[in-house]
Amino acid sequence: MIAVDQRFGGTAAKPITRWTGILLEEPDPGFLGTAGDDGSISVSVVNVLEPLRRARDLDRPLTVGEAIELRDAIGTLTHEAVHLMTEFGDATAPDAYPYDSAAEADNEGRTEYWTHLNLDDVILDVFPDAGLDHVVDAVQSQTTIDAYPAYTPAVRAIDQALAERSGLTSEQVTQKLLLADDAQRWNVAVDLVIDARLVKPGLMPERDRDDVRRELVAPLRQAMSGLEAVESSDLLEDDEKSLASSEAAQHAIAGLDAALDRVERRYRTGLAQRSRQHALDAENQGAQLSPELQQLRAVTGGSAPAGEAVKGQTDPAARGPRTKGPRHRQGDRGLSGP
Repeated sequence: MIAVDQRFGGTAAKPITRWTGILLEEPDPGFLGTAGDDGSISVSVVNVLEPLRRARDLDRPLTVGEAIELRDAIGTLTHEAVHLMTEFGDATAPDAYPYDSAAEADNEGRTEYWTHLNLDDVILDVFPDAGLDHVVDAVQSQTTIDAYPAYTPAVRAIDQALAERSGLTSEQVTQKLLLADDAQRWNVAVDLVIDARLVKPGLMPERDRDDVRRELVAPLRQAMSGLEAVESSDLLEDDEKSLASSEAAQHAIAGLDAALDRVERRYRTGLAQRSRQHALDAENQGAQLSPELQQLRAVTGGSAPAGEAVKGQTDPAARGPRTKGPRHRQGDRGLSGP
């Protein structure tokens, strides 16, 4: 827990994790582990704790099977620890999204993706203190089993797409979204591209954010919502589930881009129309000026009508010399706030 918490920016004095320090036995034999709503963690004794204990007491090298089993055991603990980095959020907020099948796929896939990215570092942090330093090399030589083959590839592709469209790295996007609470995670995801493509160029006013969020979130949720059936299917192999996951990500990203292009085009069209209207209004206003104001405008523009004197203008020689210096007295510019 400490190793995962530190990678999210937590400290001993100010941890991020919701973990209460309670580790329980997982009661459902169909699950390897669970992160409880109360901040507890439950894990399988047979599939998680026993492999760790056996490896600690082993006086011979691990077999390949034992190394894979041990990597999966620490991967389970890491996965559940990552879940406890996230708050639930206010599900009753006007802009909140429900924790439905799309949110489940997104959350589990991203949690598993982070685990794959960081598991070797967690092993290096944890194993020496757990008396497992003699098996580090054997465990790190194995690949991580994907617990959610229908979810992880989709999240990996979507996070990469969000990174490319926001100027962040994929790892930054993944961590940022894992720290977002469940009710707001979809909004946080699309805010990354809204800020980069619409707010920074000055196209979208802040009052429109909620409406634009809904337009961009919709294709992401739609694409992810069908993956729950794929993940739970007993008829599909893992590679088939991964392929379906990648295809869902392609649909999600294409839908996001189409919605983003549509919104950007709408704002740019509106901006062009307003600019043309302002120019037309200025032209009409100039046509309605009195003859005297038209003459004054011509003079200030350097094109006074030939042969006519402008009312009130005197001979420059009669005005006396110009005094030098600024129009206003300039004081020392004070420092702005801290």
